[in-house]
Parts: sequence; structure tokens; C-alpha cells
Amino acid sequence: MTDSLPDLIPLQPYLREMVWGGRRLEGLFGKRLPPVSPIGEAWEVSGYPDQESTVASGPLAGRGLGELLHQFGADLVGDEAWGRFGETFPLLIKLIDAHVDLSIQVHPDDDYARREGLGQFGKSEAWVVLYSEGGQTALGLKEGIDRQEFNKALDAGRALDVVQFQDVTPGDVIFVPPGTVHAANAGIVIYEVQQPSDLTFRIYDYDRPGLDGAPRELHIERALDVINFESQDHVFSHFDAAAGSAQGETLLVDSDNFRLSVATTAGGSTTHHSGDTCLAVTVIDGGSASFTCGSAELVVRPGDSLLVPPGRRLTVESPDDKAATDEAAADAVYLLASPPSKVAL
Repeated sequence: MTDSLPDLIPLQPYLREMVWGGRRLEGLFGKRLPPVSPIGEAWEVSGYPDQESTVASGPLAGRGLGELLHQFGADLVGDEAWGRFGETFPLLIKLIDAHVDLSIQVHPDDDYARREGLGQFGKSEAWVVLYSEGGQTALGLKEGIDRQEFNKALDAGRALDVVQFQDVTPGDVIFVPPGTVHAANAGIVIYEVQQPSDLTFRIYDYDRPGLDGAPRELHIERALDVINFESQDHVFSHFDAAAGSAQGETLLVDSDNFRLSVATTAGGSTTHHSGDTCLAVTVIDGGSASFTCGSAELVVRPGDSLLVPPGRRLTVESPDDKAATDEAAADAVYLLASPPSKVAL
């Protein structure tokens, strides 16, 4: 066991088999998936018990993120996040392959989760669309749909008739607060950053069985308790990595539970500061990127993630051998996520 926390911590994801999953994470990002299994989610940055990401290389190789948090505490996540979350890692970051439609669902907020004894945290999340084969998302309810009309639709088996659907393309950014009816639909791959919670209330699931062959449970009463019928608070936006290549880091989402931005290696070297909290970085498109922090340097491929502890200065640029292969020729696009922070360097 080492007492030293590296400046850069490369992570290996936990792979989660899902009935709606597929194999695109292998084709798009070179993930080593188990044979045949429909893999729906790669938990890139996760301290979730029994579903942790692990350190991919270096002196801490093989150790789970939860174990690191237990050992290093605030040195890993920052004083504010340590005080707020304790030994719960403050973010959960996934790559999600929707081979077929996910269930129509909704997530609760923190107050509901705690009041009902379901855990400390609800689930607020944001998506970045990475790939779309003419795909859509379900996002919110149609205008004029209140609790009574929604209930009638469910009773009549018309749940899909009262939900709004939105076409999506790569670069679309969707913020989904608790209480928003939503789903990722077939043909898309997304990056998701969320609160450290797995609370999902299924409303409609196409009458399909789960991986065990049994019908998947619905949670209608709980869903009705938490759906926000009064407003549609989700936010839909778009970024063009090529158009913003010379702009440095671009803020995408700034919420009470996480902050998300995008940057590229175009235009040379870019510097980021982790400030008083940790910084989770995932390369999502283009070629590889070279990350340097202190004496540590890593070349990271698209689809891979790393964690930067607090108080670090991170420099990102194209690798020296950028022109050596077709893969390395394109500028890298990467996302940076962090817990909410009061202080920045």
C-alpha cells in the first residue's frame, strides 16, 4: 500500500450488463467487453459498492475508487466534497449504450430518497450524446399533461402518447433534474454524469423480461410521487467541438450537484485547474490526448477516463507522435466533470 496519491489516476470501468445494452462500447471505444453479453453501461468513474471503477495502472493499480476514498479522504476529493459526501464518492460517470429503448423512468430528489429511507441521495444527471443512429430521447411530458391525465394514459396503456420525444445528434447536452420523465432510446450512446445514486423508478418498460427472464418491476406509485407535473426543468443544448476548438474550456452544465465542461486539444496546449475538488476527465472523440500534471504524464484514448485530485494544474495537448497513426491524427475532445465547488484556483 502506498501513502502517496498520484497526480493522475487512470481508471478502468465497471461493466454493467443490461437487458437493453449492446456492443457499441467495444466498437466505438475499444472497451474489452465480456463475450456475447449485452453491456449497457461502463461505470467510468464510480465508487459505488460492488460496482467500482478501479485504477488502471501505476502504483495504485487494481484498487477500487471506494478504497482510495477510504484511505485518502479529502486529499482525493477536496474538503467540501468530503464534508458533504463522506465515504461516498461524489460523482458517478458512465458511458451508456442504448441498443434498444430504455424504460420510461423518473428519479427522485434527495429529500424524497431520505424521507423514504432509500438512501442519502436522489438522482440529478446530465447527458452528452456521443453517437446517434437517428436516435431520440424521451424528455419530459407533453404540454397540458397533469397527474390525472398521466394516470389515465398509464391505465390505458398509452404511456408513450403523453411523453415528449426529441431527436438527438452528437454534441447534444441534456440536463435532467429529479422529477423529469425521461429515457434514452435505441441507437444512441451517451456520456452521463450524475449524483452517486442508482435510484430509478420505472414507469413503462415495453412488457419485456429482465436478464433473469422475469418481468422487470415497475414503480408507478413512487414515480407519481416524484414527477414534477408543474414545470419542465430539463435543459437541452448543443456544442460543436470543431467550432469551439480555439475557445479553451466551455461550460456545459453548472448545477447544485456537479459541473460539466468540454475542451479540445485543437490550438495547442490547454491548462485546467482542479481547484479545491477533484476533476474527472473523459476523452470522448477524436484522437488521443496527452495529460500532464506535476511529474505524471498519461496518453488517454477516446472512451477512457482519469481522475485528478484537488489542487492540481493539468496540461492537455496532442501527443508528440500525433501524426504517427490515423487514430492520433484528430484533435481530442474531452469532458471535465467535478463536484460543486465554492473555490477555484
